Amino acid sequence: MIILSDCLTEKVDEGCLKVANSLTKRIKSAYPATTVISYERRPKQSDLHMKLNKLFLNYSLLSLINKRKESVLYIPFASNTKASAIRTWILSCVAKRGLKVIFVLRFPMDKITKLFLRMSKAEIIALSKESYQFYKQEIGSNTTYLKTGIDTIQFTPVSKEKREILREKYNVSPGQKVLLHVGHLKNGRNVDKLLNVDEKYHVFLVVSSVTESEKDAELREKLMARSNTTIIDDYLEHIEEIYQIADVYFFPVQESENCIDVPLSVLEAAACNLPIVTTDYGELKAFKGEEGFCFISTFDAETINEAINRMSECQECNNRRVVLEYDWDTSIKHLAI
Repeated sequence: MIILSDCLTEKVDEGCLKVANSLTKRIKSAYPATTVISYERRPKQSDLHMKLNKLFLNYSLLSLINKRKESVLYIPFASNTKASAIRTWILSCVAKRGLKVIFVLRFPMDKITKLFLRMSKAEIIALSKESYQFYKQEIGSNTTYLKTGIDTIQFTPVSKEKREILREKYNVSPGQKVLLHVGHLKNGRNVDKLLNVDEKYHVFLVVSSVTESEKDAELREKLMARSNTTIIDDYLEHIEEIYQIADVYFFPVQESENCIDVPLSVLEAAACNLPIVTTDYGELKAFKGEEGFCFISTFDAETINEAINRMSECQECNNRRVVLEYDWDTSIKHLAI
């Protein structure tokens, strides 16, 4: 098959990039004949890098796809925008063995966007049941729901001894409880709700180092003014260590444009068997009823702290078991054609 994406990079610490890079790496490993084509970002792992215009009207690209007669997997950073829909249609005209598209974010679509996606007859890969229903209703039946998003080997619980070593490494006081959030530093993600967390918790906020424009300087200043707060905005090669020192993971995002369908940070936390305090965002609805997940819809200090306190004492957390089926390696067989 041929994989085409502008999300491929060596520096992966953001949802869209993680989805594209993780799936591409594993598909290429399982199916070595796969050709990986990058544009915009220029990663080491691509077989070809092309300079493409906004409509993909590039003879080399279209000719290659047409001549190879292989299926194509397209993963655009922009997700289901009008431009992506037009590009999808253009690719479909030359992809003789079929076209699959992964939209990791979900935006409202106008009539033109829907029309081009319908004309393309591309298979839309949805990463949540919610998005699956959305595309099925808006585009038609050519939609597939794919559970994916976690490396369960990298993200795993550690022993008490290892945990204490890591807590010392990250300057956590003995006996201190740690609350963690990983993601973009912007108000649209409700990151400001961390200000309502009781100061008895050491709050760790790991901020994506990729998208500088999405960092809110004023919000950062307010969070830094809170005692017992650590903000990490450098790339962490071993980000799993931060999950392994935490006691509770907090995910307050509500609006669909502010996060991908399946929040990877929540899956990573769950794979480390952390209890989760969260909204019922996207694919997270699938975990309702699980002992290790506490769902909230309001963010006043009393609600937040009651939920965090309860989950920090959770004795029945088995979140790792709950997310094992979302392992990247399990999902790639559904993508390779």
